[in-house]
Amino acid sequence: MGMSTQQPEQRPEGPVSDDNAVAEYLLAHPDFLRRRRDVLAALDIPHDVSPAVSLIERQVAVLSEEASQLRGRLDELLRVARDNDRLADQLHRFTLELLAADGLERVLVTLRDGLRHDFRADVVQVVLVGSGLPAVDVPVLAADDPAALRLWEAFPDARPRVGRLDRESLDLVFGDHAEGLRSAAVVPLDEPPLRGLIAIGSRDPERYCADHGTVFLERLGAVAARVLRQAMPR
Repeated sequence: MGMSTQQPEQRPEGPVSDDNAVAEYLLAHPDFLRRRRDVLAALDIPHDVSPAVSLIERQVAVLSEEASQLRGRLDELLRVARDNDRLADQLHRFTLELLAADGLERVLVTLRDGLRHDFRADVVQVVLVGSGLPAVDVPVLAADDPAALRLWEAFPDARPRVGRLDRESLDLVFGDHAEGLRSAAVVPLDEPPLRGLIAIGSRDPERYCADHGTVFLERLGAVAARVLRQAMPR
């Protein structure tokens, strides 16, 4: 009478000695827990809200959390896209208004009024620097004026500066209107022979933050400088 032999269940090669090995084995054999329900029943699977009753429930919870995070990221991207569209539309209309302004004084009025009304600024100051500039209703400084040199020392970069300014810098660009301002954007004007800056101030400390992008402000400065130069008396 022959002796029957029963093949033992094949087990994973080598000892499963750490978390990585377990994870690698389960990933390589995704049907393992379906075949070994006794192992599945013995698993202790934590859950943030209540004890999980199955691995499927935990997987659903993880997928739901990931989907929620993705929806949050998508909502943020959509918000940024809407803000960019709004700013692009405002800049387009603002540019047309500047181009329609007749004469340097009118351009300056349009520039300041547009920034105050359309861009929710509390104070707007324009400072012009250059030789032979006409007298207008904004500070006009010669290139070698000590006040102009202090401006370039305080704002040496060619890119806009955004955020909270110290008291000395606020007084330098806003003069008598600096009181109460908590954040600002300072936009350089560089269209030889005209140079200078546009200072946009807010009483809201979060209105202009250092982590805000400056692409829009750079475009605003380029447009304003070109229109101001073209409006100068010849």
